Amino acid sequence: MQYGIHWFRRDLRVAGNPALQANWKAHQGKVLGVFCFDKKFLSRSDFSPSRFQFFLKTLEALQKELREAGGDLLFMDVGPEKAFETLFEKLKAGKKTLPSQISWNRDYEPFARNRDEKMAQWFENQGVSCSTDRDHCLIEPHEIFKGEDTASSYQVYSPFSRKWMEFLKTPGIRARVENQKKGIKYLRAWAKTGKPERIFSLTWKELLSLREWEGILEEYCKENAKRVTIPLPEVGNWAALERLLIFKKAIQNYGTDRDIPSLDGTSKLSHYFKNGSLTGAQVIAELDLDRPGKLKEGEEKFLKEIIWREFYYHILWHFPRVENTAFLEKFENLKWENSEKFFQAWKEGLTGYPIVDAGMRQLAETGWMHNRVRMIVASFLTKDLLIDWKWGEKYFMEVLLDGDLAPNNGGWQWAASTGCDPQPYFRIFNPYLQSKRFDPEGTYIRKFVPELKGLTNKEIHEPGLSRPKNYPAPIVEHSVQREKALKMYGAKP
Repeated sequence: MQYGIHWFRRDLRVAGNPALQANWKAHQGKVLGVFCFDKKFLSRSDFSPSRFQFFLKTLEALQKELREAGGDLLFMDVGPEKAFETLFEKLKAGKKTLPSQISWNRDYEPFARNRDEKMAQWFENQGVSCSTDRDHCLIEPHEIFKGEDTASSYQVYSPFSRKWMEFLKTPGIRARVENQKKGIKYLRAWAKTGKPERIFSLTWKELLSLREWEGILEEYCKENAKRVTIPLPEVGNWAALERLLIFKKAIQNYGTDRDIPSLDGTSKLSHYFKNGSLTGAQVIAELDLDRPGKLKEGEEKFLKEIIWREFYYHILWHFPRVENTAFLEKFENLKWENSEKFFQAWKEGLTGYPIVDAGMRQLAETGWMHNRVRMIVASFLTKDLLIDWKWGEKYFMEVLLDGDLAPNNGGWQWAASTGCDPQPYFRIFNPYLQSKRFDPEGTYIRKFVPELKGLTNKEIHEPGLSRPKNYPAPIVEHSVQREKALKMYGAKP
């Protein structure tokens, strides 16, 4: 019997999963899923129990979906090389044939690229073919270059965006988007019947005993749940599509509402993008963002946000050093003050700057923060508190449900003026002005900084003498820190 195995990583869905789809076609539905979890991940310094729980619950939903659809997902709590070595040994011991093909969707982080190169070689040595495809990037890093020069990648967003948009209109890319409409159709059919269509025709129990792996995923969920302190969103491909459909009704106002943190004006899809419950291609397909002609303002601005996300993946792929260093090397050795006291106040939302504190408390309470406020708190940490952007980047990864290396790194380096196409270092957000502009009535601040509820709309942005006793005074003076930041960035190495 010929069958395939799909190695799930950050593509936790059936609908519109290109590598799984190709494997499924090649084996007439006889495809089994595997997920390999390396326990060393638990000891990472930026490990997030909440994000891990959201990922585990998504895996549980995927496993349930696959089993209801006639397939299966095996969760193995070892790294991929050990996992597949053990799996292949058991198949041989049971006199079962090895899979004829292993499929997976490509990743662009340095660790993942090295891992995949090693695994591809390992599978080749076993006589098993590999099939890979694109997924969480609609247009991959090796596809976009300046002109015909494949050694010259884009380092500035605007020309990258224009080239990306040109590619979006090409038949090949439009076909990728069109293919995602089939996945959405599968989800809608599932919603009507209450169960996914039985499109798979093989389970792990037909090949080997699962005794030593049964219950491992559930146990991880149970144990890790004890460390989670925030409510988690609904998980899975269908939950992601439901959120997209809610946003679809509001996208026309996205151009204006996206900057107002008190409104539900953003997509809130980022945590689904992180684990592959949804992709940019699916969003473009459902919102019809690749249609001919000019998009409406809200649609155009949202599409640009998707392009920003892909831009940062492209940067990470071409310049993997940005994971640990400043993209602009002249800013790698800035003389940060790095006050532990100030950093702790920032994390706890006790800086005395209401919009900053509201954002940091929203992050702690929900595992998410509005994008405009992310820029404000990042600017404040780096240019008011003069703390290394790497500290903020790491903390975000510890707390965010959507913590993702490329966009998180890109966003922090943009705010700190150390990255590609960054905010110029001499443009420093004034937190008071940002607060007045984007939360004029203090609605967002009152929600997350209840100590200030009694202040007027004018006082709440800059409490001054109206500051309640239980709310701290500003820990730094913005005008003073601004001058210090300018000197720090302007100093010669």
